[in-house]
Amino acid sequence: MEQDTEYMSTRQSMTVPSERQTGQEKAGGRSSITSTYLGIACLIVLIISLAIAIGLRVQVLQMDKDMTGLNGKIRNMSETLEQMLRDRRSFCTVLRNFSESLCPRGWEVHNQHCYRFSTDTVNWDSAKQQCESENSHLIIINTEQEQNFIKKSLENNPGTYWIGLTDRESEGNWKWVDGTTMSFTQWDHGEPNNWNNNENCAIIRTSEWNDYSCTDQFHFICEKSALPCVEPADIEKYCS
Repeated sequence: MEQDTEYMSTRQSMTVPSERQTGQEKAGGRSSITSTYLGIACLIVLIISLAIAIGLRVQVLQMDKDMTGLNGKIRNMSETLEQMLRDRRSFCTVLRNFSESLCPRGWEVHNQHCYRFSTDTVNWDSAKQQCESENSHLIIINTEQEQNFIKKSLENNPGTYWIGLTDRESEGNWKWVDGTTMSFTQWDHGEPNNWNNNENCAIIRTSEWNDYSCTDQFHFICEKSALPCVEPADIEKYCS
């Protein structure tokens, strides 16, 4: 009996230390696992932080790139606007010049037409070609009003001038250089007479018309349409 009691005591004394050791081992294991989780969590947080930092950096770089492109576009727009303003000022200058003179320099204006009285003398064909080279034609006189204007102008430009009238295609069938027939005439007394059967082109002297040989040398009058009239008030509305 005493032996059994001693055996049990000995066993208990041997068993208790073993259970304590197991508890310590379990506590140590849980601590190790917790440390591992914490390490992983810190690593995840670090990775996320790095990702956010990289993302923000990329966005900042992209924003810098976009701002650089935007600044370039703004500069281009500014240069384009400045060029448009320069073009507008130049255009306004041209418009103002047009409003002051509807005809080129050296030309006289009458009823929306421009007239140039030449200073050199040539034959009728050369006169016709010279007028055409200036985007005009030998004068066509269709109205008494136009005839009176020419008559008055000849007071300041005396001489004999070719006009754009000929009957070379058919004798006695006088036509203007644009192919139209005469609707108004101002022939001198006894003209046209086709003297020596060689007078197929018309001239004007002082105020009357005569027929002459087309090879004779005279001054000439060119005519063309004037520029459209631009009212100064309309110009200032646009240019102010």
